Amino acid sequence: MEPLTILGGGPAGLAVAYYAHQARIPFVLYESAEEVGGLCRTYEFGDHQYDSGAHRFHDRNPEITRDVRSIVELHPVTSPSRVFTEGRFLDFPPTPLNLLLSSSPLEWGRIGLDLWRGRRVKRVGPSFQEFAVSRFGQRLAERFLLGYSAKVWGLPSDQLSVDVATRRLDGISFRTLLLELACPRKKAKHLDGHFLYPRKGFGEISKALHASLPSEWVQTGFTITGLEFRDQSIRRIYFASGRAIDVRGHVVSTIPLPLLVSLLERYLDDSVRSAARSLRFRHVRLVFLRLVIPRVSNNASIYFPDTQMCISRISEPKNRSEALAPPHETSLVAEVPCSDGDSLFLLSEESLKDRVVAEITRTGLIRSTDVADWRHHFLPYAYPTYSLNYRQALSEVLEGLQAISNLTTLGRNGRFFYSHMHDQLFMAKEFVSRFNAQSA
Repeated sequence: MEPLTILGGGPAGLAVAYYAHQARIPFVLYESAEEVGGLCRTYEFGDHQYDSGAHRFHDRNPEITRDVRSIVELHPVTSPSRVFTEGRFLDFPPTPLNLLLSSSPLEWGRIGLDLWRGRRVKRVGPSFQEFAVSRFGQRLAERFLLGYSAKVWGLPSDQLSVDVATRRLDGISFRTLLLELACPRKKAKHLDGHFLYPRKGFGEISKALHASLPSEWVQTGFTITGLEFRDQSIRRIYFASGRAIDVRGHVVSTIPLPLLVSLLERYLDDSVRSAARSLRFRHVRLVFLRLVIPRVSNNASIYFPDTQMCISRISEPKNRSEALAPPHETSLVAEVPCSDGDSLFLLSEESLKDRVVAEITRTGLIRSTDVADWRHHFLPYAYPTYSLNYRQALSEVLEGLQAISNLTTLGRNGRFFYSHMHDQLFMAKEFVSRFNAQSA
């Protein structure tokens, strides 16, 4: 059977390896870091564990959920999220009644009128801002969506594609506002505070996938520096160590798409290289704070749409699993999006920590004296930036790569597709099933 060479040991690469092993397909996986897991890892700091972000496993695909539960135990968690906006903490996604009770009568009227007007809009333009305003009205869009999206993706909301649209506010409409005002106990079914989670952190999923594989088939510390293209196929891979390997079968790349193109650029047209350079990713700087208090809140995540704040989101690991912190302490994990060369990208670790602590302190959640220790992590290629013209550029890149007969790209980075763990597993399983059928 034709073997697989997998580039990248994040969730997508591990998923391909897992399903290939289940199907008895030989493979070898190369990961540049010393550990696999990519953006889905759990770190340790003394008695604390914390994830590389506010991860949750959603039971969106029963088949994939069964697969994950066969290798790691998942526990149901009920922990709602909140948003800090205009000096207040509100449910997030916000319930219509919560919005009304936290607003003045004049504000009620503005929100209701905005939602009613939105129902009359038949067509909207291609930008996320136009979509959000037509769907939820100017006031709600500004308070919950526009600033936050601009902060996370690094572009003004009128320069973002409608593809960044979120389902988080799907339960809000003119009808649900009236319904909850008349019947406060009859909540609209849009508040999603329920998810699945491993007891010892989200990274347990990556660890379980890795543990199920033959150790000699997973190679870490292998940074790819070049790909050799011959006879319409990738035939050789070069590594920073000076080592090179011949490719006998199919290559599955889960590394960032622009990086893959740069490794193949002398074999691709100028238009493909130019399109790949226009595909940008947003990085995340992660700041972990060890706190000498038993708990900060009961929330899974708290969002900060204010563009004057560098933090986009904080999470409290203990609210996902009590095992992630000792009883007398807790922790917070703050996410700070940044792009190559911007002020947040260049800020020193110490200065970033000080700014993060100051911002959280101003919300009233903690005091600066509660912080006993901290740690910093840099997470590259965290979010693909969906600019207005990204679809055209992405299509051109993927079409250019189709000329390589033994190459498939998968995953969030490999397909420039904002997706989650269950998506990565599903795409990997489908690919392995097709590959197995074609190789039989």
